[in-house]
Amino acid sequence: MLTHLDLRKTRCLDGLHYSFEILKYYYVGLHDSCCKITADNSNVIPALASCWGFVDALHRIREIALSTPGVNARNQEMRAFLGATELAEEFRHYIQHLRGELSHNPPNTFPVWGTLAWVDRNNNKRTYIAILGAQIQGTNNSGCVYDTVKKEWVSMVCLGVNQKSFNFDLIYKASLRFQDYIIPHLVESASDEVTFHEKLPIITVELNH
Repeated sequence: MLTHLDLRKTRCLDGLHYSFEILKYYYVGLHDSCCKITADNSNVIPALASCWGFVDALHRIREIALSTPGVNARNQEMRAFLGATELAEEFRHYIQHLRGELSHNPPNTFPVWGTLAWVDRNNNKRTYIAILGAQIQGTNNSGCVYDTVKKEWVSMVCLGVNQKSFNFDLIYKASLRFQDYIIPHLVESASDEVTFHEKLPIITVELNH
């Protein structure tokens, strides 16, 4: 029988497993969605949904990881992950509290949903910035960040809010590294009852009138 501690670890493991899968779902194809915007502006919606969905999933991973029994917040891998993904908290707080953000006086100088920018798929010297929303004088739009030392873009897709850049590529890599640490750590100490199934058991309910 699972103890209370075992149950907590199992629930945290479930939470992390699916949160990481959701994070991957939003990240894979994000750059492709952005690259399609220039030909069809309707693609900005899937791209924005992926950006903000990624932020929310990452916030959830951080929250679950910090509440997982037996995982020390001072662990080297934990500290590295929390440091690399700290910006997710600021971005999520912003989007979750838009009511307050939109009541600022003077108003914020950046677009409500942030600035979406990406690097061209075929021309690494070209980038794009989607100008979202009303074109109000004084609105600031930010672009992708270029590392002049390494001579490369920091991320192929960037979301800008309040003069800060959410660089998806860097943050995604940090998240995968943490996944490679936290999931095996929890599985190793888990009860034999804890298993992940490639094919989920599905319960079928059919109503007969």
